Amino acid sequence: MTITYRNKEKYFSINQVVLEEGKGNNVVGQGCHVYPFTFKIPEQDLPSSFKGKFGKIQYSLEANLSRSMRVDTKAKTKFTLIHKGNLNSDPSLMTPQHSITNKKMKLFTSGTVGMDVNIAQTGFHQGEGIKVVASIQNTSSREIKPKYCLYKKYSYFAQRRRKLETKPILKEVGDTIPPLAGQTVTRIITIPPTTCASILNCNIIKAEYRLRVYLDVKYASDPEIKFNIVVLPALQEKPDDGEHVPVYPTLFGFS
Repeated sequence: MTITYRNKEKYFSINQVVLEEGKGNNVVGQGCHVYPFTFKIPEQDLPSSFKGKFGKIQYSLEANLSRSMRVDTKAKTKFTLIHKGNLNSDPSLMTPQHSITNKKMKLFTSGTVGMDVNIAQTGFHQGEGIKVVASIQNTSSREIKPKYCLYKKYSYFAQRRRKLETKPILKEVGDTIPPLAGQTVTRIITIPPTTCASILNCNIIKAEYRLRVYLDVKYASDPEIKFNIVVLPALQEKPDDGEHVPVYPTLFGFS
């Protein structure tokens, strides 16, 4: 038996009349006619466009052609909205992150392994590299490998329920550290440019990211550290002049 939970949230709706009945000359002859118009997106904290396995955030424009004694003709198109987040918009995005873990080995392995890991900040732009500095101590009887995993964590909320979608975005493996040795290793984890920007301002969908740093130890559970990562839209070379979406529809079939 499958139970489905649904939820929907509407952010804004703007209506604009191009030709209004009873106001001026609204008789249009046969042929192709173009009516340029512009919508200004409301200046509010809107989430970016998003499409996940169990939900989406979608913005669209619909044109409706009404004629007497005829069925209305409609045309609909989607457009992408990108939330203009940057490192200056929230001081917490510049906060460095630091964590330590130590673990005593059991069963087939003796000694302890541990790591002290730092990243410079919390927020990173699409395509930017995360510099990970890890001081690793291996006093165990086995060699170990530092590993890195950047993964997505998408949450969908409906009727007081939560559906979780997690999936690795990339995985990387560092060089082997021999038994009874210590090293400080630096790794640049580059966020793929195609990664969806974090969505933290929507009540029913959240797009979050984690960076998992762990030590691969044979025949033992791996000690790990997780960092919350906020992915921001890629930096633009030339900032635009505001959140305006110009639309120039062409209407056919007036008769």
